[in-house]
Amino acid sequence: MAFKKLALTTFFAGVSCVSLNALAAPSAEVTLQGILTNTTCDVTINGGKSVLNVGVLKTSVGEADSDFSAVNAMSSTTVDMPVTLVGCAKGEEGNLIIQGITSVGNNQQDLFVATDSQTVGFMIEDKDNKRITNGSGTKVAIGADETAAQYTFKVGMATATDAPAAGSYSAPILVAYIVD
Repeated sequence: MAFKKLALTTFFAGVSCVSLNALAAPSAEVTLQGILTNTTCDVTINGGKSVLNVGVLKTSVGEADSDFSAVNAMSSTTVDMPVTLVGCAKGEEGNLIIQGITSVGNNQQDLFVATDSQTVGFMIEDKDNKRITNGSGTKVAIGADETAAQYTFKVGMATATDAPAAGSYSAPILVAYIVD
């Protein structure tokens, strides 16, 4: 009797291991990102705070009281994202660029999300209200007699669907100062 229990337990343990192994994929993909620059500048985003809270918005799109005027449009509620450059060479010129994951539901690559399958995330605009796409940014020059500068982006939420799911969202981004 004990042998039957032991054999049965061993059988089920083996089946469990086979089931767990069957769930693993034989391969996986990852996107590698990196930046090369020729600057001495140190970049600080949002005053050194790691979270920029954009606010609480309604899920409706295109209605009179909606925070979203349309799909793939930045919300009417926005916040400033200050970027400070210090320790730069005098007169240095470069570009502040932003890298991150963008939604596959947004062909413009300007809806930053945590995973590419998400349809709700964040849009970023420069001082001229031009949307920033992944890997691009805006030109920033350090004054001829200066070693520091500040630039402010505008950040809002956005959705790639007319029925965004209620929930809490975040999107990791990297801001870098690129000097050739």
